[in-house]
Amino acid sequence: EQNSNMARPSFTSMLPGIIAAFAFIVSIFAGTYCKFISFTSTNDGGNDPITLYFGIWYYQGWSVVTNDVQGTVILETCHNYPSGTKLDSDWRSARAFSTLALIIGGILTFWALMVWCFYPTKQMYKAGGILYMLCCLFQGLSLLLTNSEACRNLLTPSQGLLSEDTNLYFQSSCSMAMGAYCAIAATVLWFVAAITAWMVDPPVRPPITTQTHDVTYTKTTNGADGATIVSENVVKGEPVAVGGRGAEKAV
Repeated sequence: EQNSNMARPSFTSMLPGIIAAFAFIVSIFAGTYCKFISFTSTNDGGNDPITLYFGIWYYQGWSVVTNDVQGTVILETCHNYPSGTKLDSDWRSARAFSTLALIIGGILTFWALMVWCFYPTKQMYKAGGILYMLCCLFQGLSLLLTNSEACRNLLTPSQGLLSEDTNLYFQSSCSMAMGAYCAIAATVLWFVAAITAWMVDPPVRPPITTQTHDVTYTKTTNGADGATIVSENVVKGEPVAVGGRGAEKAV
């Protein structure tokens, strides 16, 4: 008789995947949202300052939509950069590293959340920790955008994002916006996921056991009528592990 109990992994063994899931969600927001850096107008005159937002791949813009119910509505949307926008090496690097963090982190997060299906070894968990640390490095390098042309000369007329006849003046360098703060948070979360993967033990599949039975048959003859009676006595043995990790300890 064989028995295989499918026990769910503990919370601690799932912790690297849970932390990585939060890191991946924040990484998506940091890499794809159009509010990574910002420029605030410096015009005097008592009017409220205007803040413009820009991301690694998109910038904030406004679209005018007209419908029969609400009339004309101005919506804040994300737009692709004009084809003539000049990208320096830091800006291109920020794009590449943020993309690598999303691809590697996404695959690794999916793997980490499915550990209860295939029960990885401790060596696999340690390898996952190295990849988490790689995601931490790539995510941190996406902050190169704050040191690129996007942070210094993005609002010059040559970039095509600001009209030459505008009467608005903006700060000479950018400030970090929500996307940059999300990149910092994701960097920390990837680091924590790596440390956790190195420290916790992966889930262990319960051993498959087999149990032996000792059966004794006793044959007796009834003296009165000569009938033969056969009785059965079953003695169950101790379960013995025959498969699964940890079987050696169970023997």
